[in-house]
Amino acid sequence: MATNGAINMQKSPMFLDKNTLASIFADTDMFCGKEDVIHAIIYHHLLESGLFPSQVAREQPVSTNRIDVVVFNEEIQGQFKNTYLLPMVAIEVKGGAYGNRNALNDEISSDGYCKDMDKLEKEVEKGITSWFICVDMPELGRAVTREGVNKIYSQCKKRKVSFAYFCQGEEHFFYAPAGEAESNERITINKNGGIEPGVKSILNTGNPDFNSMCEQLLKINGHEANTTAALYQLFRKTGLAASQISLETYFSFAKKSGSRMHDRPDLVLFDKDFDGTFNLYRKGNTELPNDSHKMAHINTILEVKGSAAMNLKSDKARLKIYLEDIAKIKGWQAMAGAHGCKALDGYFICLDGRKKSLPTTAVQEMFERSENNQVVYISNRGVEIST
Repeated sequence: MATNGAINMQKSPMFLDKNTLASIFADTDMFCGKEDVIHAIIYHHLLESGLFPSQVAREQPVSTNRIDVVVFNEEIQGQFKNTYLLPMVAIEVKGGAYGNRNALNDEISSDGYCKDMDKLEKEVEKGITSWFICVDMPELGRAVTREGVNKIYSQCKKRKVSFAYFCQGEEHFFYAPAGEAESNERITINKNGGIEPGVKSILNTGNPDFNSMCEQLLKINGHEANTTAALYQLFRKTGLAASQISLETYFSFAKKSGSRMHDRPDLVLFDKDFDGTFNLYRKGNTELPNDSHKMAHINTILEVKGSAAMNLKSDKARLKIYLEDIAKIKGWQAMAGAHGCKALDGYFICLDGRKKSLPTTAVQEMFERSENNQVVYISNRGVEIST
């Protein structure tokens, strides 16, 4: 019964074909930052192809592995946690910024091997179409040569894993579905800007796309990354460009005391003139932080809570975590103000998938504590937004 989820993807509309990958890579050309953004871009284009959020999962456990992005058939109905169903597609991604470094330099060995290939090989053995996708960011120093691409392809081919590679700034990407001939495919680089965020009109019950997103999210019981990805999709659908929306964005001034970690907002929206330099340092040079450039264009930060793990918590525990995130937004706004940001909107998005919602008194406490920032509480009672 567990194998019912694995079907012939050649007949499926969500197969990662040349056109879909061309669109994904055109978007990845518009930013330099964390790998999470690539995940969100893939999620966005899978939904644009006609899939539902209740079919596409991020950070999804499959057997003993955690996969970056997976696609299920409609039978899953958003119940991603502890499902026995196998996905139809498993996607692992490598690319982005590791501090001042190109992630591919850290993750791909000289013979083209990456440990994620072994993870995907196990999924191939179950009949799951599996993709290894690489995005090279020359802003941080190009990591993979032409010969290197062939070595990665060789490693994927012997594991029957599909492979695609794109280096930013180029007009072609390498495309090698398992069992088919490899090719170099053309993409159209999109340098068009987006729109000013206008978040208040987007996260609004008068917006049908927002209402649809909320309806879909309430069907999902899985990782919090799914909630963040759905918001990313909503902002893209509204007209924001890939160069304007960043996930888990690092700022050098937000480093936690006594730790290598940084205090990172879940989502950051920038104005329409921003160039997508979400990474910490220009050209990977630690003497040239991007903070002032990002502060000149930052528009909104969003903290997100909504996952299967949160659905197991009591009202008291949930409210405590919610209030901590509201305080985090205020603290982050204060930090940003001290580093040149003149105005920064803050939003707290909480998805409560339990049958019984928080008491209205608890929601009201969140609204009061948020002060000038907005809280969006999505539950089976409805959508409640602070004013």
